[in-house]
Amino acid sequence: MRAYVISIGSELIGGHLTDTNATFLAQELAAQGIELLHVIQVGDDLERLTGVLATAAAGAELVICTGGIGPTDDDLTREAISTLAGETPEIDQATVAKIREFFAQRGLEMPERNAKQAWVIPSVEVLPNPVGTAPGWLARIGGAIVVAMPGVPREMFRMWREQALPRISAGLTGRVYRSANLRTLGIGESAVSQLLDELTQRPQPYIGTYAKDDGVHVRITASADRSEDAEAVLAETVAEVRRRLTDYIYADDDRSLALVLLDALRKRALTIGIAEAGSGGRFGSLLLSEPASAGVVRGISARDADPANVVAADLAQTAREQFGSDVGVGITAVVVLGTQGLYEGTIEVVVSGTTHAAESFPIRAAYQEIQRRSAMNAADVLRLVLAKT
Repeated sequence: MRAYVISIGSELIGGHLTDTNATFLAQELAAQGIELLHVIQVGDDLERLTGVLATAAAGAELVICTGGIGPTDDDLTREAISTLAGETPEIDQATVAKIREFFAQRGLEMPERNAKQAWVIPSVEVLPNPVGTAPGWLARIGGAIVVAMPGVPREMFRMWREQALPRISAGLTGRVYRSANLRTLGIGESAVSQLLDELTQRPQPYIGTYAKDDGVHVRITASADRSEDAEAVLAETVAEVRRRLTDYIYADDDRSLALVLLDALRKRALTIGIAEAGSGGRFGSLLLSEPASAGVVRGISARDADPANVVAADLAQTAREQFGSDVGVGITAVVVLGTQGLYEGTIEVVVSGTTHAAESFPIRAAYQEIQRRSAMNAADVLRLVLAKT
């Protein structure tokens, strides 16, 4: 199966938004063995959008659209698909009732313009959206499946995996694809590639490395004619990747970095207090991004760094005492403005309490990157010390 991904919205064309949806879908399609031919961005123009859709439907078996299914006049994806199908949309009363209920559950009355989101045509199967007001569409036009989903990433991700992909997968034939994703911390992408060495040169299974905000991800995709063969090849390769990257792997599932750390603390019945200086409170914010932080994170303090008076060890001890936690983490990022607009200095991380560790990291980067790196450094120090506890 071949596919197009069409990202819709003038805000994309104007450079006001980053198209993370296309990146997500490219990875998802690769994992399914679906060949992605093109990723196209098109603005809120009915004629152009219809033309792009027609080209895509003629050149591929699957066309995935994100964006343009809101309630306003410039949301034109439904109109374009209807034009391509030669059908006239009508309001589906069952769908509009669900949208009204969505608003009512939040104590609001549905604006009448949202009834547009309940449009359907005969060629369309409605894809439910449990976290938003815009249902998706799955249409069959000629020999192509055309899927329309919201542009809001959290809505699109869920609709794709729960609604669209199962319907598409049911019609897939040919080779079977199986994937795994290992996430690492405390090592750069080039170092990961060097350790994997010849594994990344093999065409089968495919191994890709990706530098992300939460570390370097290693994605392994195996294919075979039978599912058991693909799974066997995948398992063998994952085991070898694990052997080479053992000290750096922190997750092989969908848990976030924050949740991995919180789970490790909870498993050991430990609470944590955090004190940061010069790091923008990024490590504390990372942990608090997960509901699981309740009962584990006792407290957080953050302030500007004072090079003359801030010591990470003192912050760690103060955090323990102030918040009454089992573990205290102190983080300092002491930097000065250097050349080329970059800051340079040192990040220090100290973990104290029932377990102890202290690490120092020289750094030269943009200020926001220093803050992000301080959180990643702290996460790695805490991860490693907990592994020994």
